[in-house]
Amino acid sequence: MSFRGDIQKYAYEGDVKHIKVESCELSRDLEQPVPDNIANDLKILFVGINPGFASAKAGHHFAGPTNHFWPCLHESGLTDRRLKPSEDVLLPEHYQIGITNLSHRATRTSTMLTLEEQRAGVPSLVEKIRTHRPHIVCFVGRAIWEIFVGGKRRTGYKVPFEGPIDDKAVFQFGLQPDAFRLAWHSDDSKEHMGSSRFFVMPSTSGLVSQYQKKDKVEFFRQLKILADA
Repeated sequence: MSFRGDIQKYAYEGDVKHIKVESCELSRDLEQPVPDNIANDLKILFVGINPGFASAKAGHHFAGPTNHFWPCLHESGLTDRRLKPSEDVLLPEHYQIGITNLSHRATRTSTMLTLEEQRAGVPSLVEKIRTHRPHIVCFVGRAIWEIFVGGKRRTGYKVPFEGPIDDKAVFQFGLQPDAFRLAWHSDDSKEHMGSSRFFVMPSTSGLVSQYQKKDKVEFFRQLKILADA
């Protein structure tokens, strides 16, 4: 099946190129167009909201040409060179870093996802974290974190944080309070084996104007300090 034929058709009005989306149902045919890059006991697991069309077409994470993820990863020192999106498969083995998404359905923008399908991804993400035991889980965008945390109140699913959670606390980017730790358990004994901490940074999308690339690099540097500690 052709990605280009299934996803989009272009039309021009004057000097502006407008994308007319004929079908946003890529995931009904390709349930996971961008595979997880994940392994056990990673230093960092990055969580994106969902693949954009550029990533789905490439089959690799953060493949949009204006996305700041890969340059920020390198400039912060988390990788020793600037990787291409096609090299995301190297991250777990060479850098102890992984990438997954809250929702696997590809869309032109994340706003095309329904809130219900975003919330539906929370339980499987929790299972990935508890199974693979990353030391730090980094949400690339505040909206993803709010869905993850808010899901325990709005969907009937309660994320098993070590808690208790202060719902009145003011959100801040960076490392989240210890109450948000997520414990790992052995499937057989339920023995406590450790826990993941959570870090939240602004979206690396080039469309996010509130934070410039240099500001985003700083969050990656903070993350590296925590991961190396």
